[in-house]
Amino acid sequence: MSLIEQIRKNNNGIVVAGNHPAILQSILDFDFLSGETEPSVKVCLIANRSTLKLFFGTKEVLIPCVKDMAAALIVAPEAQWLLNLQSGRRVFETTNLFFQLFPKALGAHVFAENVPEKHATDLIALWGDKKIIAGPSGVGILVSGVLKLGASGGVGLAQIAQGKLTQKGSLAVVSTSGGMTNELIVATAHSGKGTSFSLSIGGDRFPITSLSRVLELAQEDSQTKAVVYFGELGGVDEYEIADLVRTKKLTKPVLAYVAGTIDEAFEERMQFGHAKALVARNDESARAKRDALHAVGVIAPETFPEFLEAMKSLPGEVLEDVSASITPLMNRAKSILSTREIVDLESTPEYVSGKKLAKSQSYAFARATLSALLGRDVSDVTAAFTESILTQLIDHGGHVSGAVNTMVTARAGKDLVSSLVAGLLTVGPRFGGAINESARTWLRGVAAGKDAKTFVEEETRAGRLILGIGHRKYRVGVPDPRVEELSRFASLLKKHPHYDFARAVEKIMTGKQGTLILNVDGAIASLTLDILTECEGLTHRELTSLIDAEFFNALFVIPRSIGFIAHFMEQKQNDEGLFRLPDELLFVHSDKKQKKRK
Repeated sequence: MSLIEQIRKNNNGIVVAGNHPAILQSILDFDFLSGETEPSVKVCLIANRSTLKLFFGTKEVLIPCVKDMAAALIVAPEAQWLLNLQSGRRVFETTNLFFQLFPKALGAHVFAENVPEKHATDLIALWGDKKIIAGPSGVGILVSGVLKLGASGGVGLAQIAQGKLTQKGSLAVVSTSGGMTNELIVATAHSGKGTSFSLSIGGDRFPITSLSRVLELAQEDSQTKAVVYFGELGGVDEYEIADLVRTKKLTKPVLAYVAGTIDEAFEERMQFGHAKALVARNDESARAKRDALHAVGVIAPETFPEFLEAMKSLPGEVLEDVSASITPLMNRAKSILSTREIVDLESTPEYVSGKKLAKSQSYAFARATLSALLGRDVSDVTAAFTESILTQLIDHGGHVSGAVNTMVTARAGKDLVSSLVAGLLTVGPRFGGAINESARTWLRGVAAGKDAKTFVEEETRAGRLILGIGHRKYRVGVPDPRVEELSRFASLLKKHPHYDFARAVEKIMTGKQGTLILNVDGAIASLTLDILTECEGLTHRELTSLIDAEFFNALFVIPRSIGFIAHFMEQKQNDEGLFRLPDELLFVHSDKKQKKRK
């Protein structure tokens, strides 16, 4: 089995040294559009962070980052490739260490140009015959539909689609020039044949994997039907091609274009772009090399348009006119804060089945909590209800103010306690602190003996909000699952006047607007009042004392502190650096009069 065929069957995990977001995102886009279920980029060597945020399809993923190659081996022991995006002076050490630690790896791409020649020749001596290494310089390696190592084929979604990178073509693309490699990949797509694989040898003077070795790969690959090559004046690469064709080591058709005949118009030899693109002798001129290719039967047109036209006549099946849709990926926008769902917001544990407690458990944490807050032991119903509250209020997503404050503080490098306090300081009547005042409202309403309609009218005339009523997401017909589950506890009580009153108020309010339903704060407050009254024998005076001491808000603060801590730990592990709002989200008000005064 040839190496290219082996790559097509392998799990081609990539270790990345350094960071180039556009290139890395293009690799993940290629993976996704090729039908992979997870990114090929497994780990990045970036010393100052723990994760790198990218997209896999429309979902954000966090690629783990480590400080050294030994740590990368632990994260991705089966990795087959190195994408080295580091500066030229660091290329040798990192690449050499990668192959030492990953002896079964197949190859690498060295992105940097101007790698010290000593380092390049050392890599050739150590690994040139053992591994496939594209570069230094260039755009890397592409095996269509399987592997994208570097910027090969481009870095934009449109380039991936235009070049048909996810479809398995029949033409091998080879060039020292990275830019022309990508141009040829697009050209093969336009010809209808597509690219089987591509390798950009690199424009530095000493490429690690030789042109001859790449052409051997093309000869061995059963899917490759012909070779498309772009060369330029300077160097002797084209003579290698001619020699391989003449000795029949390369028997597949070769289409080549050698750029640079303009050099003949100058009295002195000119440097063209890459380090190798300099004619030192007459036989390194574009025309001399083109003639040498002609002599052995290589198709070597005089002009580039002729070269593109000749591509259509090369052997190979025409690709189906099908490409992966990139439309769903075009409008992606990175989240401001990366956070997971700490708990399933739509799932609630069942504590009541029919009119009985579903489980005979000790509810040890809830009992210990209530014992500390109330100074007494409690009944099973009170303990189970409190357990349900503590479980359901741990988190309500990373977008709420307390979680945001916690995460922003964590990303500023602050410690656990500082970040937790920053989140807790947002608790108040608009966030989390409504349970206490809702309890005061229900207690006052029931004690006054007024009907719900009269109560609502009086509250409205007084300009008071009825805390515990209203929700942004849920409405009539789309109930809050937390409220539905908590409401089952009413069936365990002989009487539940505060809960009944809250529901009666809800009925009046939803008659005005469908979102003015009894929310989780109102449900907790009303049911807690009823449970403490019936099951614990608390009086109106004792309940008032608990409200004044903010007992009801403690039922929010205790579990949500766990959620805030979870978000803190998540941010520390993600390690995305200092948080800053994107400029486009800021509203800047400018006062023209003030500008005139200035």
